[in-house]
Amino acid sequence: MRTQSLRWSAVLLLFVGMTIPNAMAAITDIVISAETIRDFGEMSEQNIEIVEDDETSNGLALHWTGGANNPPIAEPTAWFKVEFLADAAEYFIWIRAKHNGDTGTDAVWAQFDDQIGTLEHTADPAAPGRGLGNWADHLEANVYDWGSQEVPPETVVSVKFKDAGVHALLMQPRQVPHHIDQIWLSQDQDERPESDPVDWDATKDPLSVDYRGKLTTTWGQLKSRQ
Repeated sequence: MRTQSLRWSAVLLLFVGMTIPNAMAAITDIVISAETIRDFGEMSEQNIEIVEDDETSNGLALHWTGGANNPPIAEPTAWFKVEFLADAAEYFIWIRAKHNGDTGTDAVWAQFDDQIGTLEHTADPAAPGRGLGNWADHLEANVYDWGSQEVPPETVVSVKFKDAGVHALLMQPRQVPHHIDQIWLSQDQDERPESDPVDWDATKDPLSVDYRGKLTTTWGQLKSRQ
């Protein structure tokens, strides 16, 4: 009987060993784009639109047209929201966007989870009033590029999730107009990436258990813009 029990134990361990790695695969990167919001998220009926733009990752961009708030408000008239799966981990926040060169039109507020519906938000702790983005302070106008918080000294802003599972992001504009291509939450990318978009499968539901993105550009290339 003991031999049979050991045999079944070995079979069970083999099965568990084959299934757990996929089920417990780390979600190290989350990418949110116009397609993600269109297909799996929500956005306000006014002050934001999805527009065609050949310079983006998949030909579409989120374009703020109005509804800017400074500071953020609990019930904005311009916003988009999406839920996604994430680890209990720290994620660095990057936004690939295009501005027109005016430093008064290039920033957003990011609210996660319990911050949504309040005045709280995620930003550089040393300068929370700047929100996220501020691309015009450092990056070229009318060209898509990555930023986190770009008013000198530039800061890489992060969000820490205490629990693994479903989380939510709501963005509202601090200043308008500007275009957003991708929002990238990454456990590893702690330096500004190269200007190219992340190669990502935008058709995948960010709440799906088989959620997988394609970071086909090597991490070494994305890590730094040297």
